[in-house]
Amino acid sequence: MIHENGLQNESKNGSPSPLPQTGGPVHLDAESAGGMSGAASLCRRAAIAGAGALGNELFRQLGLLGAGEVLLIDPDLVEASNLAKCAFFRSPGAAGRPKVEVLAEQGAALFPETRWIPIAREIADVGWGRLRGCDLLFGGVDRDSARLEMARISTRLGLPVCDGGMITSGAAAGRVSWFPGREGACFCCRLTARRRREYLETWSSAAHPCHVPQERGGWSATPAVAAVTAALQVHFAFEWLRRGEREARSIEFRLDGALRLEEIRIPLDESCPFHTAPLALVPVEGPFSALMRHGQEIAWEWPLCLRARCLDCGLEFEPRLRVTRFRREGACPRCGGRRLLELDNRNRIASGDPLSRRTPEEVGLPAEHLYSIRKGFLVEEME
Repeated sequence: MIHENGLQNESKNGSPSPLPQTGGPVHLDAESAGGMSGAASLCRRAAIAGAGALGNELFRQLGLLGAGEVLLIDPDLVEASNLAKCAFFRSPGAAGRPKVEVLAEQGAALFPETRWIPIAREIADVGWGRLRGCDLLFGGVDRDSARLEMARISTRLGLPVCDGGMITSGAAAGRVSWFPGREGACFCCRLTARRRREYLETWSSAAHPCHVPQERGGWSATPAVAAVTAALQVHFAFEWLRRGEREARSIEFRLDGALRLEEIRIPLDESCPFHTAPLALVPVEGPFSALMRHGQEIAWEWPLCLRARCLDCGLEFEPRLRVTRFRREGACPRCGGRRLLELDNRNRIASGDPLSRRTPEEVGLPAEHLYSIRKGFLVEEME
């Protein structure tokens, strides 16, 4: 019922009822939550990759819907430039802290029914064991390389992804894409053959590739466009999840000029390397050697740089970082130089290799990760 003084809640008998007090967290039961309980039952556990403007809005939507548990994934710190588009970073003392920790604290206060788990890492540095139990992965990233990493996670784990993107030119437009996992197309299917080759060479090359694809990154969209994009992401993600949608698709919208809202089907590309028959994935507890037999090797997805040399001061050191991250952020620990030679890049360890005596964490792999075991070659035991 609308009154001259504003809006009030209306009880079942038609008389106005008081709005809830806001002195502390508001706990909602199933009746007052309305449609929340259905969404929460569909998505008991979700993950949000990216905690910028879009990630903030996804956080708000999932909190209001009462999701059971949400992983918040982003390696960045709160900066002053974030405050214009990210309302949840305006709390005192947030500047300079990990974005996901700030959001988790806000979530505990505002949406206590949801368990918020901050993971201050890039999506590719999150152990797959932590993602395997998720019902949905929401993408709020601004780089296609991160979308490609989410696509690989999606097809290997059978994890649906609902990705959002906004036009970088400042136009009020964006896209929401659904990638169902193994059965349907993934983000990699959308790339041209040339673009796909460039990304995969950068991703998996043991040597530094000849060409690294350029990514603009960052969004100039307004907070309103971020809110619209996130609302469409969550709305359609739950709808597609509810009906078990196995065909990839995108919703494209434009709010300036002629209003446009269009659904586009995305076909699976048979040449996409992410849709080969999946190998079984297993955890590794303790050293690699405890899980391998002679003639086997343990493999993971993204190569690590285990040894490098600084071309400025000559220091050899062990970065123990993903190759793509090392090429983007690596620096000599002694002189800070960026001219670095990669000496040992690995995405597998064979039985008999001295490295097989180490645990995954000791070589720089994430906790709770999953690995494939395959036939390999025997490395002679070395001291």
